[in-house]
Amino acid sequence: MNNDIKKYTTPSGQTRYKFLLYVGVDEITGHTIQIKKQGFKTKKEALESYLKYQLKVVKGEYVPISKQKMRLSDLYDRWIKLYKTTVQESTFVSTKKIFKNHILKQLGNIYLDKLNVYECQQAVNAWFVEAPKTFKRFVFYASKLINYGITMELMKRNPMKKVILPKVERDNSKFTNFYSKEELNSYLTDAKKYNFRYFMFFRLLAYSGMRKGECLALKWSDIDFKNKTININKSLASGENNRLYLSPCKNKSSVRVLDMDSKTMDYLKEWRMKQQKEMFKLGMNFLSDDNLLFANTKGTYTVLSKPQRWNDAICKYYGLRHIKVHGFRHTHASLLFDAGVSMKDVKERLGHSDITTTMNIYTHVTKKEAKKTAVNFANYMES
Repeated sequence: MNNDIKKYTTPSGQTRYKFLLYVGVDEITGHTIQIKKQGFKTKKEALESYLKYQLKVVKGEYVPISKQKMRLSDLYDRWIKLYKTTVQESTFVSTKKIFKNHILKQLGNIYLDKLNVYECQQAVNAWFVEAPKTFKRFVFYASKLINYGITMELMKRNPMKKVILPKVERDNSKFTNFYSKEELNSYLTDAKKYNFRYFMFFRLLAYSGMRKGECLALKWSDIDFKNKTININKSLASGENNRLYLSPCKNKSSVRVLDMDSKTMDYLKEWRMKQQKEMFKLGMNFLSDDNLLFANTKGTYTVLSKPQRWNDAICKYYGLRHIKVHGFRHTHASLLFDAGVSMKDVKERLGHSDITTTMNIYTHVTKKEAKKTAVNFANYMES
């Protein structure tokens, strides 16, 4: 007979069962650790639950955390819940993918006290083969997790700090992910014939330098036709279970008001009329300023991968040189530099948080300026 299971009566007069299971003493507080459960309708239900918890105690699942035999995957389960509260949802989702697809595959089953430099080095070598351009991010996040283990006093040292990072060969290939002035004009002419919505999207990217997510998040209330400006104050992002949502801009510098040219604003007016007619045919009233510039056929957010398909379709149909969607942002930067706009002004227009990012783009897209510099210097010396 089990004396730990007791019968009791609820305030409403119903008979219920409960149990109290002794686990041990917490070595830190000195308090008794007990498992209390109640509300069982029958003694049989209470006994089944009691035996399940008793098995957990025998397996050591109620041993103080500092004494548990933990794997890196167990540490991750604790850390990821805290990490979620510190970052944007899109960052949380991308970090989870890194752990699932790379870090936990290599290190997840290793016990914390067995994790050493050799195991970490083996993992780093594997990540380098899998993703030579991004493997350092895996090292960063793995190290971040181990540091959490050290903070929680579950680990004594971080072996990831002693690994030797494989050297990435310098990419000496010419940077081509942008259009020249002539190529852009040709692309936009063809895009306009192909699909006005696609044309409008890429015209905006190329003439404003905004990011894809910023463009897809635009509402008509962000367009000031009178002052010819566009207000960038949010970005479309992909969260858990591919949920689309509006997130804050990438950084404080990304919140900006862009002055636009008259022709682009005229095209926007034309697009608004076309969009209203298209949506009316689909049974939607799209007169409100709260509507999205690039809504899908249901009037909601267009998925972030769609512009890539639009771009692919235009390039394939007209046989154009293909650049990535982000390349239109590079194109805007390149043409600004060609037009003699200062580094500081380009930085502010693109919404970069620091000048280094702008300078990196400048280095990529202005190689032809190097020859001009040499010629200008020689001309100056000979004059």
